[in-house]
Amino acid sequence: MGLKPGWMSRFADAVERLDARVPFKCLSRVDLLLRDGDIDALQRAGCQIVWVGAESGSQKILDAMEKGTKVEQIYEASRRLHEAGVKVAFFLQFGYPGETRADIEKTLQMVRDCQPDDIGMSVSYPLPGTKFYDRVSDELGAKQNWQDSSDLAMLYEGPYTTDFYRHLHTVLHKEYRARKTWGALTGQTPDRGPARARSARWSTTARRCRWHAASCASSNTCRTRALDRWNRP
Repeated sequence: MGLKPGWMSRFADAVERLDARVPFKCLSRVDLLLRDGDIDALQRAGCQIVWVGAESGSQKILDAMEKGTKVEQIYEASRRLHEAGVKVAFFLQFGYPGETRADIEKTLQMVRDCQPDDIGMSVSYPLPGTKFYDRVSDELGAKQNWQDSSDLAMLYEGPYTTDFYRHLHTVLHKEYRARKTWGALTGQTPDRGPARARSARWSTTARRCRWHAASCASSNTCRTRALDRWNRP
């Protein structure tokens, strides 16, 4: 959304002029969102959440993908959206050729730092007609398509196995949900302010989330051991 400079502002102006403000979600790029006035225009038009292709917290991987964006832009766009009261969601991609455990950790840390309001994870998928497909075409096996978007099967010789990435999906979402739940219970969310008082029935959940979030923040041991079980490149 908003590929042409100035389009978002004109769109927001038209929405306000016609009194046609309704909640909506959209897709965009972090570099485009940082253009002057675009995030404000989204807020004026009624945008609730923007999904962006963050992909990776490693600049090395973004450059290899020829994404054309910077990790710093992901951080800054997330900060500005939250300040404007607009939610942000990340599409994350793992398994690109050359990705290391250090690159994966940078992506996990980016999620912790930016606190997106939703996330979606996939592994790199070679589409025919792309440079990426041409690069890995000799590595493709008998299976060259997914049955559905949650398949997460590696269709080429990626850095790690399919089982590794499926387990990474579980680890990523469990940590994300624990941090998000604990943040909601304590009011420590980027754009919500103090959370409303919760009843006593949340006490057990709060203790569990507090323990899990604290563990994730203070030590990488459990996550590393869990992933190492599947680390068989």
